[in-house]
Amino acid sequence: MQIVIGGEPFRQGDLIVRPAAAWTAGVHALLAVLHRHGFDAAPISAGYDEAWERVTYLPGDTGDLDDRTDMRSEKALQSAASLLRRYHDCSALFAKSLEAGYRWQLPARPPCEIICHGDFAPYNVVLNNGEVTGIIDFEAAHPGSRCWDLAYAVYRWAPLSSSVAAEGLERPADQIRRARIFVDAYGLPAAERARLPDIIVERLEALLSFMEREAERGIERYRRNLQDGHDRIYREDIAYIRKWSAELVTGLTR
Repeated sequence: MQIVIGGEPFRQGDLIVRPAAAWTAGVHALLAVLHRHGFDAAPISAGYDEAWERVTYLPGDTGDLDDRTDMRSEKALQSAASLLRRYHDCSALFAKSLEAGYRWQLPARPPCEIICHGDFAPYNVVLNNGEVTGIIDFEAAHPGSRCWDLAYAVYRWAPLSSSVAAEGLERPADQIRRARIFVDAYGLPAAERARLPDIIVERLEALLSFMEREAERGIERYRRNLQDGHDRIYREDIAYIRKWSAELVTGLTR
């Protein structure tokens, strides 16, 4: 038996095991329906009880932009966006049936076109041969719009931040270029691109409010987030995105 430190997920054979939560039933319903609809890039539910949940392990490499050069490649960027689009198209088929029947960690964000992944970032995908082939950690899944989920993905994959340390991603021009590659590969219609910077800001503001609310409720994870300065980072990134909003709109639309 492996020891769980701080409630973190751990691998047990071909399964990933983590403590169950109030939204576990919804996450597993989502994974089950994805599997039934032929979406093969997400873990498969292996069941849950009051204490633990289990999903299948997706083979491949994991990491983030600052510690993997292959995660920073255009191949990874484009394949991530294409996979997110495929996930959205699949979840749109059954979003309405899941929207009202389950509790989700994050509040629904109308119009509820899909079940958002909620945290589609480099650290939540699996790479094989430099291509993003799988999505992991659906704990933040919740009903919302395609652009709501896409906004956070662009924020993380560009990434749109003044505190980026990864080589080649520090300059606003590089980040805007990567944002354009992402929305092109996703297939975002031209009419919706000009709104994306504002939606990214709204998404980060909603995340800040959620973190602060949960910390006030005494949830230790979010209290630690605030103690570690996560709120300050998000506020700085919001200011940064607003500063470069016009250039970002131009880069996404022309």
